[in-house]
Amino acid sequence: MKVRVAVIGTGNMGLHHIRNLYHNPNVDLVGVVDVDEERIKQAQKLFSVEGFKDYRELLGKVDAVSIVTPTSTHYEIAKFFLENHVNVLLEKPITQEICDAEMLIEISEKTGSRLAIGHIERFNPVMTELKQLLNGKKPVFIDIHRESPFDPRIFDTDVISDLMIHDIDLIFYLLNEPVQVISAQAVCVHSDRNDLVNAQLISRSGVLISIMTSRATEQKIRSWRIIMPEKLIEADLLERKLYLTRRTSVGVDLFQTGFDHKYTQEQITAKVLVANHEPLQMEINDFIKSIQTGGAPKSGGTEGLQALKIVKEIQKATTGVSKSWESQEQELNITI
Repeated sequence: MKVRVAVIGTGNMGLHHIRNLYHNPNVDLVGVVDVDEERIKQAQKLFSVEGFKDYRELLGKVDAVSIVTPTSTHYEIAKFFLENHVNVLLEKPITQEICDAEMLIEISEKTGSRLAIGHIERFNPVMTELKQLLNGKKPVFIDIHRESPFDPRIFDTDVISDLMIHDIDLIFYLLNEPVQVISAQAVCVHSDRNDLVNAQLISRSGVLISIMTSRATEQKIRSWRIIMPEKLIEADLLERKLYLTRRTSVGVDLFQTGFDHKYTQEQITAKVLVANHEPLQMEINDFIKSIQTGGAPKSGGTEGLQALKIVKEIQKATTGVSKSWESQEQELNITI
């Protein structure tokens, strides 16, 4: 039996949800919801669906909803549907406040409604291969870069909640252990919120982690560099490429030049084959499967909450780095 679903929010990301649900053979896309009537019309030009201005009109018509609205609205909308036994796929971050996230999890458990959080990078095929490569082994160091140009449409959150949260969630996904924040530095570039942040974390087993996240870079970068005791793993989440470099047991002669020296290769780099799946499609498939089978979604409320807690810790750490040079000089008794 098909799952009746509606999408709430028809912005850029909302349209991607609509497209994937519309073409999913296990889904009956009931409609779309937006307070902006023009946006509803734009969505209806692309897909033959009913439009609603108030999400409450969906009650009794849907088994599940996909909520793709500003973070400030997540708690209110998700709470309404979970309390009414409707399954929820909620875009990240789960909520603005930790107490609200905890409440949604509690309601979900009480009503038995599925609560999935849109940590889409868990479904990136590069990460699927990377988790298999690690196979439970712990790295020594992880260096992460997630950089993008500034997007003025993102107005209600900083770069930590908007972009860095993806990599925070992936750290939990790959390491499967708690992490804590050591330090963080932030800069406002194009807005009055943090646009560029560098954070240092450490896992319970001692894995050192550096995350540099920017929405002030005129190039999209999604790279992970993982140092293992015996190998280096490099992942490009954007191009979906994965490389593994190992030291060889002996130097391999590549070619002779006829002179007194020769060229050797002491490391071998292999390119790991990665499947070409669309992460959002895989995320939605996982959500629908959890409804049909009664299983837990791959990224649920608990995963959303643990990522949010680290986001809050990093945000707290960045508030102490904007002292004026004058105040710092006075504290250190420096004269310039």
